[in-house]
Amino acid sequence: MRWNDRVYGEVTIEDPGVLALIARPTFQRLRGIRQAGPSAISYPFKDVTRFEHSLGVFTLLGRLGASPKEQLAGLLHDISHTAFSHAVDFLFDSEEQDHHEGLKPEFLNRPDMVAALARLGHRPEDFFDDTVYPLLERPLPWLCADRLDYFFRDSLACRVTTPEMVANFLGHLAVVDSTIAFTDAEVARSAAERFGEMNRDWWASGSESYIYNEFADVLREGFVLGVLTRADLLADDAHVISCLNSARSPLIASKLQRIGHFRPGLLDGFTPRVIPKTRWIDPPVVLGDGYLRLSEIDETAKRVG
Repeated sequence: MRWNDRVYGEVTIEDPGVLALIARPTFQRLRGIRQAGPSAISYPFKDVTRFEHSLGVFTLLGRLGASPKEQLAGLLHDISHTAFSHAVDFLFDSEEQDHHEGLKPEFLNRPDMVAALARLGHRPEDFFDDTVYPLLERPLPWLCADRLDYFFRDSLACRVTTPEMVANFLGHLAVVDSTIAFTDAEVARSAAERFGEMNRDWWASGSESYIYNEFADVLREGFVLGVLTRADLLADDAHVISCLNSARSPLIASKLQRIGHFRPGLLDGFTPRVIPKTRWIDPPVVLGDGYLRLSEIDETAKRVG
């Protein structure tokens, strides 16, 4: 399997077992799920899919020297995302906005995934908890392969970064004590600034709040009218839209129309039910045989100055 990845360039996967897992229907479903959720309806250039991101995390982990098992964990980390990604976190209570994590055992125990994992010598339960893989998953504000890959992809799609910037970030990554760090403080600072820009202008912006809350209302109405079921959310974006359109509901149609033709004026007087999760990074920077967080380096510089 070869493709030209928007982040890493030419990428090849040759392992027959990994290729067989990728080919399974449960994994292929991720092709139809946009990482940006309903925001992709408003902004078609936000075309990153969960399939693309999952392959990217697998690739980045390999470049960082992760074990084959941790690479597989990266490949599977988003396997349980529902249609429209984090949209369900605005429909159901989810303090960390990670409803999909609770669905992971259900997806990994599907027969096609059980068979593919067995071929690779693993069981579904080996990948229920991403936090046991330190390069794949770390809490904010640390770096991890998942966070870096979605940052790189989303920022390129939104033109917050350029391919040259991302290549520079990638060229200054290292692993120290199972922790991803930058090898240069100024590169780390630039990455943190661009990450903050993505959070402010996109991930946690007023427009995202509006779009996600309005789409949650659409999903809620779909359930009330009986055109949408839990099983439908376990399919993909196109399937859910088809279900919603079948309702011929004026409320659903009007809200989808506003999402599809979003304009800033819609935010006037708007009060969200759910606030989007805020994201930030405080990158570790390699110093000698260890590392310091960028904030610690800056604090030290202030004291010395």
